[in-house]
Amino acid sequence: MKTKLTLISALALSIILTSCKKPDAGPQGTTGDPGPAGPVLTGNLKGFVSHYDLSGTKITTNLASDTVSIDGSGQVAYTDANGEFTFSGLTTGVYNLTVKRGGYGTNKIQSVQFTGGGDTYRNTNISKTPTTNVTSLMAYDTVISTVNYIRVRGVVPATPYVQSVIVYVGNPGNVAVNSGSANQSNFYVINVAVNGTGFNKNIPTADFYDLGYTSTNTAYFAAYTIGGNTNASSYADLSNNKTIFTALGSTAVLANAPVQ
Repeated sequence: MKTKLTLISALALSIILTSCKKPDAGPQGTTGDPGPAGPVLTGNLKGFVSHYDLSGTKITTNLASDTVSIDGSGQVAYTDANGEFTFSGLTTGVYNLTVKRGGYGTNKIQSVQFTGGGDTYRNTNISKTPTTNVTSLMAYDTVISTVNYIRVRGVVPATPYVQSVIVYVGNPGNVAVNSGSANQSNFYVINVAVNGTGFNKNIPTADFYDLGYTSTNTAYFAAYTIGGNTNASSYADLSNNKTIFTALGSTAVLANAPVQ
């Protein structure tokens, strides 16, 4: 009897020890102990900043001294005479960069997937900020060939080059409108001829309905002068994917009209 009890006890202990044993690693480490962490690689993040004047023409001289910073890190680089910048010895990660220069609109290089182990290149553009502003703006309902529009008209100082104006449309039911992503639902870029002073844009009423307006709403507008290359100094607000333009005149002019 004692021998049987001893055998039963030994068998039970064997089962317990077997159940506590860690499983062998399966395919690609799906079970068992995790494998060793991958190596942390370092490398260089480089880029070129293109500059544009108020007419949208590319500038090829005096490209040094743009400030390029990695958001949230305190790391800063400066462009050289060729407009190039370098961050050396960066580790693997995702980086957002901000590019600034006095007299120019700010720009961003966002969501750079940096693997390290070599050189990664990201280029961007900046545009000069206008020194003039829109001087007047009006908006009113009109009908063209039986189609309803809101016509936006304004005046700017004359310039010896084609200049651009950007008109923002506010959010339905909201009086506030400006270039900030929270206070605009759409925008229109209008070119003004060399030495011209007037601009206008006929916006179909259907555009406002697509934005969520109804016939009981009033549409509010804000107009700014803007750098001639509108692809420069613009980036997406990642929270809502709206385009943010930063090479804008310092003052907006406002107008409003009923949606018919």
